Order: sequence, then structure tokens, then C-alpha cells
Amino acid sequence: MIRLFFLTFFLYASTLFATQEIQRIDAIVSDIEKLRHNYESQLRELQNKNIILENKNSRYKKKIADLKKQIKSLQKQQAKEAKREKPKVIIKEKIKKVVIISKPLLCEDENKFPKLKLKNNYVTPKIKNKEVKRVHFQAAAFRLREDADIYAGVNSLEVVERWEKGTSFTSNVKTATRIKITGYFVEKVWRKADKELWVKCSNAKKR
Repeated sequence: MIRLFFLTFFLYASTLFATQEIQRIDAIVSDIEKLRHNYESQLRELQNKNIILENKNSRYKKKIADLKKQIKSLQKQQAKEAKREKPKVIIKEKIKKVVIISKPLLCEDENKFPKLKLKNNYVTPKIKNKEVKRVHFQAAAFRLREDADIYAGVNSLEVVERWEKGTSFTSNVKTATRIKITGYFVEKVWRKADKELWVKCSNAKKR
């Protein structure tokens, strides 16, 4: 009888212990399931965030690529405009050079129309060293009507000096178009010309 009691008690205790152990294992399994569920949920959230970030990165990359294309396009356009502007500068410089070169010839063209009018009476000397009729007269003082070019010879087209309006000089020789400068005044003191100087008659008047 006592043995049966102990056997029954042992079986009951074993069953009770097994039930508690099973409950403990079930609790552990439940916790593991919860942890796995939380892990999977967080993993999905991270994946979604990564997808969003990748989409944003792809949009930013596209914007950056578009900006780079725009920058290259602007650089090419600026280079083309710079190439177009260079010939304009060169043309302006050439025009300036032509103007500078043509200045000494302006005085030569002043008597262009008088030469054509007097062509039937005489031929204006153009060739250097060509014989020109010189007229000698009593020495007198003259004054320039305007700023005038001073030539190196009776036939020369070389301009050696440029005298201002009102400059006084003396002469006793002239041709049909030019008058020789034999001397000039510096601070009211007369000085003899040390080289041959000629001025157009139209630029001088007798004092």
C-alpha cells in the first residue's frame, strides 16, 4: 500500500514537473517567436528605408549628371563666344592701324581739287628732283594761317615737322605751290634755317 502511494506520488510529481518544463519551453519558444517577428519587422523597415535612400540617391545622381551636362554646355558656349569675339578685336586693331597710317597723307590730299582745276595751266610737281620753276623775291616775313606740315624739299612728300598756327618765318623763294622757309622766329629772335624747309603757299600769309 505504501509502495503504491509512493509510486502514485512519483508519477504525479513527474507529470507536474514535466508540465512546468513544457510550459517553460513554450514560454521560451514564444519569446523567440516574438524576437524573430520583431527582427523581421525591423529588417523590413530597414529594407524599405534603404529603398527610399536608394531612390533619393538615384534622383540626386540624376540631378548631378544633369548639372554637369549644363555646365559643359555653358563652357562650350562660352568658348564659342570667345572665339567669335577674337576676330572682332583683330578687325578693330586693323582699322586703327589704317587710320594711323593714313594721317600723314591727309595734308597731301588738301590740294587735290586745286590741282585738278589748274591742270590745264601747269602740272603740279609730284616726282622728286623734277625741275620746278622757282621765283625769287625780296625777303619778307610770313605767318601760318593754320597748323601746317613742313616738307623736306620743294618736291618732297616727306613731312619733317608740324608747325602750329601763327608761327612766323621768313622767305625769298617760292614756287607755284610752295614757299621756302629761310628762317624762323624763336621767342622773337630770328634764326636761320639749317636745312631745307618748304611749306604750302595756301598755308601761309604775308605779315
